[in-house]
Amino acid sequence: MYSFNENYLMKDGNPILPVMGEFHFSRYMKEEWERALLNMKAGGVEIVATYIFWIHHEEARGEWDFTGQRCLRDFLECCRKCDLKVWLRIGPWAHGECRNGGFPDWLVEAERSGELKTRTNDEKYLKLVDELYMRIGKQAAGYMYKDGGPVIGIQIENEYGHCGGPFDKKEGMEHMNTLKKLAQKNGLITPYYSATGWGGAYVPEGFLAVLGGYVDAPWAEHTHELPASENFLFVPFHDDSNIGSDFKDGGNGFTFDVGKVPYLTAELGGGLQVTAHRRTYPYPEDIEAQTVCMLGAGANLIGYYMYHGGTNPDGRYTTLQESKATGYNNDLPVKSYDFQTCLRENGLPNESYYRLRKHHIFIKNTEQFLAPAKPYLPSNIPAPDSPEDMDTLRACLRYNEEADCGFLFINNHQRKRLMTDKLVSKEEPLCFEVGTSHKKVLFDNIRVKTDAIIVLPYNLPVVTDNKEIRLKYTNASYLGHFCGKYYFYSDESRGNVFFEWSDGLTHNDAVALLTTYEAEHAVFYQNDDVEDSMDREGIRFLPEIQFASCGNIQYNVTDNNEYKLCIDYGAEGTGYQGKDIFLDLDFGGDRAELYEDGKLIADWFSNGEVWRVALKFHGYPKELTLKLYPYKENVYYDLPAKKECRLENAELKEICGRP
Repeated sequence: MYSFNENYLMKDGNPILPVMGEFHFSRYMKEEWERALLNMKAGGVEIVATYIFWIHHEEARGEWDFTGQRCLRDFLECCRKCDLKVWLRIGPWAHGECRNGGFPDWLVEAERSGELKTRTNDEKYLKLVDELYMRIGKQAAGYMYKDGGPVIGIQIENEYGHCGGPFDKKEGMEHMNTLKKLAQKNGLITPYYSATGWGGAYVPEGFLAVLGGYVDAPWAEHTHELPASENFLFVPFHDDSNIGSDFKDGGNGFTFDVGKVPYLTAELGGGLQVTAHRRTYPYPEDIEAQTVCMLGAGANLIGYYMYHGGTNPDGRYTTLQESKATGYNNDLPVKSYDFQTCLRENGLPNESYYRLRKHHIFIKNTEQFLAPAKPYLPSNIPAPDSPEDMDTLRACLRYNEEADCGFLFINNHQRKRLMTDKLVSKEEPLCFEVGTSHKKVLFDNIRVKTDAIIVLPYNLPVVTDNKEIRLKYTNASYLGHFCGKYYFYSDESRGNVFFEWSDGLTHNDAVALLTTYEAEHAVFYQNDDVEDSMDREGIRFLPEIQFASCGNIQYNVTDNNEYKLCIDYGAEGTGYQGKDIFLDLDFGGDRAELYEDGKLIADWFSNGEVWRVALKFHGYPKELTLKLYPYKENVYYDLPAKKECRLENAELKEICGRP
């Protein structure tokens, strides 16, 4: 049974700290759902969050479509098969860089004509929402948690009161409660109901507020670098003012009492979606550092938006992306929703996937200690003056008073800045005053290098030789307890890693030390299940994905920066079918589009990366047309821009080894 108190979520009365990742089923091939979900699970995701975009299912009034990749029911069955929980984000307004924020064109036109008023308790609008929820309820029937299904949470609306909705708080709260009642009336009954809580959004009593943060703002209406972000500081209940800043017309602060609900996140940016005028790039260390700062500051649900990228489905009557033509402030790709996130649009893992994975392993292994642990800032050093302060140590201790243990989080990374090396010495230790007794907890002998991200245990209970002792302190980051050993990781030489025990003895047989790379790729098994010779002490390591050139591709330029691509997969008959074959396109210019028989199948806004297209997803086409668009001035780039509008190289690659 799922429940919550004012500090954390619970299952069967025990504290939990879940990891949640956003994946949009209607933006991905149905045939690839299972592999995508299993890759998410292997990355440490336990809950799949997914929007249900109204326009994807009722593009024309009365023409409902829950078939193919739009079939919610089949997706929920796939989640159940993969043993993943689900958090449905049912709108009606969703945003998600979807056309009209997910509203169908006909609904937008009905509002323009004065027929109804959306996002209010207007009876005509509510009647339409009731039908939407009824359709969703039928699709999800039998998949609610109370029925033995995977759906444990429902999000109502999105950024309501922050991006759209009435200015009157009472009216906004009433509408949210009305939507919740409509959802329940239609069978959408779950242990948790959530609402986005940043920027003055309306969160009625009985809802869980979910917060977020992004390492940059590709939707911002300018082309200069952002100031250093507070997301890289340890700030409990952080309200990221940059989220939705293009749409923002609400207030600031919170409409809920932070003392009555746990600190939960649902939109930690797993990446960034490019826009026409801002080609921001989320460096993997940005993504990791932001997550650790939220976790260290007390977050008890780590939710990513997005965790897995996707591709907009074809619309019957229009394209389905947000653009200035649809009244949005920015232009986005017609097809690509790659998001530069942990698992890309093409299904391949990013470096951020592995960097976050070790923290997810840690969270799952320590959640009963960590979830009740409260955050404390150092008592003997000042807080950083601002995110531009590169010299002050950034640290936060989460301390569990009942268990008398905790975890020290240190972040020495700031996006697009260079932080100084730091040393916590015996002469000047780091001090925290924790718990109701204001107990002093000291840390020393920590070298903190530039860009270091560290998670150190304090007074960790360890069972060895059938008795419990305490690991008082170590300078190695903690991963978790597996197969009878306590695993740590550090890139210090082994001679510089120390462990201090409560009994004053050494217990080398109880601990195992990995490198950071090994921690990111570790897979743990019970010893009696180990057969692979690569395994040692119940552990093996995910191999790097290996690529090899395959087949042949010929291309020549035609008119107007168009290239005809002829693809020979280099296998007799259909021997390439089912293989993971990619088309790597290294091009310069503003953006690119791929057409097959005159139909747009993929597009890409230039961001400095090579565009890697999964040809399997498109049925292994043998002829394609690539259209390039000239470079534009007044566009922001993080990675170096390739200005010359031409195809520099095209290559076929096949995966020859993967996890």
